[in-house]
Amino acid sequence: MSSVLNSKFSYRFDAPIWETKSAANLVLVNSRDNDALESKFALIDIETNELKWEGLQFEDEWWVSAYHMTESMVVFQKFEDSQNIDDRTVFGFDLETKESLWSIENVRLTGAKGNQLYLNYNDDQQLIFNIEQQDWDEVMSISDSNELTEYPIHYEAESKHFDTLARFLKLKTKINMAGSCDYLESHSLIFIAANHVIDEMKSLTLCVFNQQGDLLLQKDLETGVKGLVSGAFFIVKDALIFVTGKNELNIYSIDEKN
Repeated sequence: MSSVLNSKFSYRFDAPIWETKSAANLVLVNSRDNDALESKFALIDIETNELKWEGLQFEDEWWVSAYHMTESMVVFQKFEDSQNIDDRTVFGFDLETKESLWSIENVRLTGAKGNQLYLNYNDDQQLIFNIEQQDWDEVMSISDSNELTEYPIHYEAESKHFDTLARFLKLKTKINMAGSCDYLESHSLIFIAANHVIDEMKSLTLCVFNQQGDLLLQKDLETGVKGLVSGAFFIVKDALIFVTGKNELNIYSIDEKN
């Protein structure tokens, strides 16, 4: 059994992609324009390869970020005081109706899993909030809606694994890795996002190989960056997701063949 990559979706946003969240077959994208201080959200379905909606904005949008996501809801947090990061409001947002369903003020989030939020409420009281039932739970759940999302391992130059990957990449692509890389093995494929230098400019390139070491995909993700870049790609179910040129989101299906 082997795997092949097929381009399924590509979309260029007006501003750089700042963050993504995923659950089930959905990917939430947050793009931010630093000059205009604008923050917008978009939702993509990786099964239908469809942009379901885009341009979602909130009041005081620069201080709103996505904290957690399920297949039907996003939990947003809003920083109410720029001088006090613990002063936050949390609210649940329905992905289908695009309406806020509930909100909790003056909380500090400590984690999330599945339909549960873990937070400190008033005087550091530890509580568990069920975002679907909109009520408090007494027992921590073992479910996890994001278990199908895979992220690469980050290796610095000091790691022994970095040296092995650097030799492999130089042999296969002539790329001289420098500084760090992200590495993942999944779907019988090898994924490497390598920091290196092109014409004296720092760059980041994604390479995908099969188990025989054949190069299936090579994409320049960023060039002319000031420092090292990590977290450049991830996998949701059978889809490879990465960003090129800061603004463009790309989705490739990972298809198995006999």
